[in-house]
Amino acid sequence: MRRTGAIALIVMGVALLLAGYLLAAPWGASTVADSDPAVVGAPTLFIIGIVSLLSSALFYELLPDGR
Repeated sequence: MRRTGAIALIVMGVALLLAGYLLAAPWGASTVADSDPAVVGAPTLFIIGIVSLLSSALFYELLPDGR
């Protein structure tokens, strides 16, 4: 159970990291004025992905073993 949960958190974290990065990247921006994120909440998705990745280790260590 804890291995499956930890892997699910890792997969979710990586997906959120990629989505947040791709949505926040200013594709084709040539000036600083054009460098705002394409989607307003994209940096938040990126941060939630980082927290999800880091919390997967806590989830694995703190959840009691099924044995």
